[in-house]
Amino acid sequence: MKTTNLKIGIAAVATALFLVSCNANNESAQTTTNHAAHQEEKIDDVSNGVPQTKSNELNALYPHYLALQEALVVGDSTRAKEATLLVEEAGKQVKEGQALQAAAGSILSATTLAEQRNAFSSLSNALIALIKSTGVNEGEFYLAHCPMASNNSGANWISPSKTIKNPYFGNKMLTCGSITETLKKL
Repeated sequence: MKTTNLKIGIAAVATALFLVSCNANNESAQTTTNHAAHQEEKIDDVSNGVPQTKSNELNALYPHYLALQEALVVGDSTRAKEATLLVEEAGKQVKEGQALQAAAGSILSATTLAEQRNAFSSLSNALIALIKSTGVNEGEFYLAHCPMASNNSGANWISPSKTIKNPYFGNKMLTCGSITETLKKL
């Protein structure tokens, strides 16, 4: 019962955030006569250090992925579920995003932080594949690898910087891993 209430609460928060975001975009579209040009500028703007793919849908999903990753780094299962709901919702807009949605579903159905962290590997792999197939428009995506994750099989994730903050072990092994690849505009 508690889990159902938590899921309902998280779904309500995610829906509210999504609606507020959509409403803000609608108001912006109404007040800006050259909205399309404005959106293009926003896509190319990496002044805040967020890399961009060639897909607006992936760009919209990426901050939620980073929020999920950070929640796993600090060991906050509730925040991880909230961020995963947003990843799942944004994933519905991504072309070829079925693997993202399935992985998000696995994280949402996880009952422990360890299960969430384990399912994060599939989500990361799906997002990495989409970024590679779509291409990078601006900035750099750092692919990190922890050889000890997934029962020593290893697991990957997209790091927002070259500094390692391991989402699979959190504080137990915060700096375990290394950057194995940098994805950037060719």
